[in-house]
Amino acid sequence: MCQTFSLAFWDTRGYVFYRISLFMSIGDESSMSYLDFDDHDDDWHEPDGWRAGGFANMDMSELLTAARQGSLSVDAIEEIASFHLEKNNFEDALSFLEVLTELVPYSADVWERSGMVLNNLGRYEKALEAFETAEGLNPGDIELLINKAITLDNLGDVDGALACFESVLAMEPDNDEALFNLGVTLEHGASYRRAIHIFLEIVDRNPEHKDAWYELGYCYDIANSLDEALRCYDRALNLAPFNHNAWYNRGIVLGRMGANRKAIESYDFAIAIKEDFSSAWYNMGNSYAHLRCFDEAIHCFRRTIEMDPMDAQSWHNLGNAFEESQQYSEAVQAYTKSLSLQPRNSESLFGRGTAYESLGDYLNALKDYTVAVQLSPDNVELWYAKADIEFELGRIGAALRSFDRILTLMPSNAAAWVDYADICIEAELYEEAVNAATTAIGLGDRLPEAYYFLVLACMELNRTEDALNAYRLYRSIAPDGLDSDGFPLPDPPGFWKLKSSLEQRGNS
Repeated sequence: MCQTFSLAFWDTRGYVFYRISLFMSIGDESSMSYLDFDDHDDDWHEPDGWRAGGFANMDMSELLTAARQGSLSVDAIEEIASFHLEKNNFEDALSFLEVLTELVPYSADVWERSGMVLNNLGRYEKALEAFETAEGLNPGDIELLINKAITLDNLGDVDGALACFESVLAMEPDNDEALFNLGVTLEHGASYRRAIHIFLEIVDRNPEHKDAWYELGYCYDIANSLDEALRCYDRALNLAPFNHNAWYNRGIVLGRMGANRKAIESYDFAIAIKEDFSSAWYNMGNSYAHLRCFDEAIHCFRRTIEMDPMDAQSWHNLGNAFEESQQYSEAVQAYTKSLSLQPRNSESLFGRGTAYESLGDYLNALKDYTVAVQLSPDNVELWYAKADIEFELGRIGAALRSFDRILTLMPSNAAAWVDYADICIEAELYEEAVNAATTAIGLGDRLPEAYYFLVLACMELNRTEDALNAYRLYRSIAPDGLDSDGFPLPDPPGFWKLKSSLEQRGNS
């Protein structure tokens, strides 16, 4: 029995997905207005040490204590909070904003800013509470409603977010920020066609909207419109050529199109912009593997592992690349590391088993295959690997039991019945071999091996006439004596008698 096994590299990693929102750009002065508190005193001036530039050199815990004790003015606390927001020190900013919510509890701006910070910290339920408090104080504020909708989306409340965005658009139909985030929320709800309609409306009004082109690329790819996806990513990159996420997603699209060399070029650009982009290294490794450039693939997977040594998938794919390049000992080591991180991974067990088998370590190979089929009992390829190694080890009974499972999973596969006939002959189960070969022939694939094993089984059973008929059909299908893969089938003792009998009948 001879069975060829193929190693499966892990799927390409998913898209880098981001959204544009007010709170995501909280430290950007061009997109952020500072709080304007009702009790602001234009004549108030703190000493120079209180100015933003001096906060970095001051003990924040002491400042916070002073703020809580009432030793600092509202304006000073607001300025400290703004300083931390500019530096993206969200935890520190939140501490001072919490003091402000106690001092000026009726300031919608303070509650809104608190919600924005909580959003950035991923505390979405608390953020929603802050936004709802702000909304009660300042109902109808457009930016506040947009941020509330984004928070609802982050909480998984897609319907609530959509309703909130739609209320904003009812007040301001031309609000691009609300329209854009509405499209993103539709993506989260898997309404990709509706999202495409939204983003097309945005780019129709503003062809320079790079983020809408980016999201269009994502939606078209999910909708399997790969040419359109590529076109949209190209438009996004024309507007923002240093967007490493767009280069990365473009590479995924090209990979799906089978253009692996072009995909590698895109991943290269992403890595040139962001060298520690581990997913780009990983996907580039897969693209090299598909091109059978395994040395390059090994390099990419090693780079991924350098950035994340606990990444089981990268260790697995490194094992695959080593195995494909016939570095079997290294493959075993890589698979073993992957399995230490993900012990119930049948694919890694399968890969390590084939590497052991290539090293001639059949017992360890069988151990891995045995565990793998327990984890993936419907994987025919695993059962085949197990049956093959059992056959090689002379464990014919075990191989037959494995084939029982194979034939249960794929009863209409003629090649499997042929392999079963081969094992039955080895086990001297000639009647079963006849039945298996006859079943394979009945499936209509006209495999030379089916007739060949039928001849052998009939000869062992002394069914000369049946053997002669089977031999006649065998020679008509394979006059050159080759199997379905083009390899010669040996003539065992006794074939010459059948050949002679056939020739005599032809001459009579």
